[in-house]
Amino acid sequence: MPGRRETHILVSVMQASFARRWFLAGSAAGGVALAAGLGEAAAQAPRVQATSTSSPPNLVLLISDDHSVPDLGCYGNTHIRTPRLDQLAREGMRFTNAFVASPQCSPNRSAIFTGCTPHTISTSRLHTPMPPWETTVLDLLRGRGYYTGIFRKHHQGEDFQRKLDFYGDAKAPFTAFTNALPAGRPFFLQFGSTDPHRPYSPGAVTPPHDPAKVTVPAYLPDDPDVRKDLALYYDEISRFDTECGELLDLLRSRGLLENTLVIMTADNGLPFPRAKGTLYDPGLHVPMIAWWPGKIAQGAVREDLLNHVDLAPTWLAAAGIEQPAKMQGRSFLPLLRGEAYEARAAVYGERNWHDTYDPMRSVRTAQFKLIFNARPELGYRPSWDLEDSLSWAAIKRWGRRGGLTQQQTRLLETSRPALEFYDLHKDPAEFDNVIDRPEYEVEVLRHRALLSDWMHATYDYLPPLSRQANPGDPTTARGLVPPAL
Repeated sequence: MPGRRETHILVSVMQASFARRWFLAGSAAGGVALAAGLGEAAAQAPRVQATSTSSPPNLVLLISDDHSVPDLGCYGNTHIRTPRLDQLAREGMRFTNAFVASPQCSPNRSAIFTGCTPHTISTSRLHTPMPPWETTVLDLLRGRGYYTGIFRKHHQGEDFQRKLDFYGDAKAPFTAFTNALPAGRPFFLQFGSTDPHRPYSPGAVTPPHDPAKVTVPAYLPDDPDVRKDLALYYDEISRFDTECGELLDLLRSRGLLENTLVIMTADNGLPFPRAKGTLYDPGLHVPMIAWWPGKIAQGAVREDLLNHVDLAPTWLAAAGIEQPAKMQGRSFLPLLRGEAYEARAAVYGERNWHDTYDPMRSVRTAQFKLIFNARPELGYRPSWDLEDSLSWAAIKRWGRRGGLTQQQTRLLETSRPALEFYDLHKDPAEFDNVIDRPEYEVEVLRHRALLSDWMHATYDYLPPLSRQANPGDPTTARGLVPPAL
């Protein structure tokens, strides 16, 4: 089996080849090569004609780092202190089914900025910088006259950062942006916190959260060290909440919130085993709140499926900019405004190289999820930041003494099915893989077709699933593990 260095090289070669195809399809414009247009399947990415607006709104993105649903007070976690974001939800719109494009940091952030899934734009490998030929939403907003700024983390490389009008590191006060902002210009501002990313240490907030009161997910053992780990995670979310409040208070004091669309979300799921880096819901399902005074109904809660590739088209529509053909996301601006909106039928996810090469794809509808593991001969492998965590040590310790549940034990198995299929209404924890059950065969085939069509439409470098099983397919009709790919 290849080591980590060899798999890293393999993925880099794959992506370089794919990137070259996109680059050759592009054309130079102002020093930035613009790739040829690519649309997702028509049913999933209708073109949005932006409406003209004489006073484009300011756009603010508050993004936490490794943070899943339900870990805000407004999402039902009564033991975590997040009063400012809870207030934002009460005064705005909260989304219960928002999902990332990838459960990895830089790949998903590239999807936010481009409206494209990572493999389409050659950013599926962790730490890949934004390719210079890709047009981002910030490029388009600057063309409309927006002043663009980011505080702290963006994880898109130095070339990306140089194109910003403003960048503030962890030492820069929020006033640095408001002092630099030219009078009268609309702005895009991202606060990219590094909370609650690991490593953890005590002291993020006072008082700290009580480990005895945290909610231990069913996929983790209820162990004192796991509780301590979760309490530190809660602490950093609470610190993020405080800083979001400080930034919003500053903008309000400068008169910069009257016509401002604020969106809060997270870059991927919580940094715990079976969450971050996986295509289970704890890795993909993130909070999302939208606030826009006078435009969004207060206290609204929506169950529509949303994906992070939808953010860029929404910002463009709000700014009166037409969505480029290449963007695969779809604007949910009508949803924010309470207008007619055709909901997504499905959302898609991908995982590729993080610390190991573990390519996976998923499609999730309102009731079902299909996961395609392209390397089923490998078992679960946590990312490096999780390997040294208290929670992973507890899982291994409980595993050695036979104390894990059957579902938790799967984290220590040496292989897995090529296909996993879950009925989320009956099994929201995604523990019961029903891929083999005849009563689900119709839905399995429907989701295979959805995933296959998406992989083709988005130029996936992985061999797409066939719409139904055949002798040459990497999986059988019922997901039995084939020889190693």
